[in-house]
Amino acid sequence: MSFKLKNIIFVQCCLSNLFFQESSFADTPKPSYSLMSPSSTLAALSGAGAAAPGDASMVDANPAILPALKKEYYLFGGTAWQQRADMVEFGIFDSYLTPVATVLRARETLSSDDIERDRRFTLGLAYQIPEIKNLSIGLSFEYQQLILTEKWKWQAENYRMGAGLFYQIDLASGRPIFLGLSSLGMFDKYNPTTFDAGISTVVLDGYYTLSADALFDSQSGFLSAVGGFNVAVHRFFDIKGSVGYNPNESRFFWGTGIFFNGPVLRLYYTLVKTDSDDTTLRQTAGAQIALSL
Repeated sequence: MSFKLKNIIFVQCCLSNLFFQESSFADTPKPSYSLMSPSSTLAALSGAGAAAPGDASMVDANPAILPALKKEYYLFGGTAWQQRADMVEFGIFDSYLTPVATVLRARETLSSDDIERDRRFTLGLAYQIPEIKNLSIGLSFEYQQLILTEKWKWQAENYRMGAGLFYQIDLASGRPIFLGLSSLGMFDKYNPTTFDAGISTVVLDGYYTLSADALFDSQSGFLSAVGGFNVAVHRFFDIKGSVGYNPNESRFFWGTGIFFNGPVLRLYYTLVKTDSDDTTLRQTAGAQIALSL
């Protein structure tokens, strides 16, 4: 497993004041769902995973996780679709060349009758503090261009920011417990800030990772609970999945995915029932090319 941080204790601190945010948001134009929907590992984990292992997609769950990923740098790209393809993204991840783990991603929606052409740029930065080896902190910054009329012309802009903490507790049993807390979508003009409190652990010699998350937002309070898993079925293959429940809507949702993790080329495919009334399954697929061996 490449998901390793040592001797981490959980501290709840600076994010608590972020739970109070103004609950009125502009009506239009809102970012399209495809612009904000999860992909890759985050899709398989139903948009949760503040303390779960994964890949660069987890910057949208908790940017502080980035230093816990495998020390490497790679290019990645992906797409998503329901009735038709509605999103493409490209990016680069680096936790190898500098002490600051970094992800830079660009995403654009593909316009249709019900989807506007929107674009977002995301920068995630995270650092494992040397003086406190068991603590990682992370920040994410996002810039959105909404309703593109031409390649470099759009009708509205939006800015978002995220912050997170990540910790590990080592137990005498040798099974560490990972804890994460994140706040995402701060300063968003159109949507409330969301919060994810998560826990995960590895069992059976590291072949299985189990996680649990509670999701909140600044407008509605408690949103949902999500349980996830990762199974290393082979040296190069992982299966990930999750089940969530939204008590406000009395609704279950789920995600699953298969991931090929070759030394240079990595591929993924996910299938998701989203937390909505839409019963059409959402699919994502993509690839990574490792630039460090």
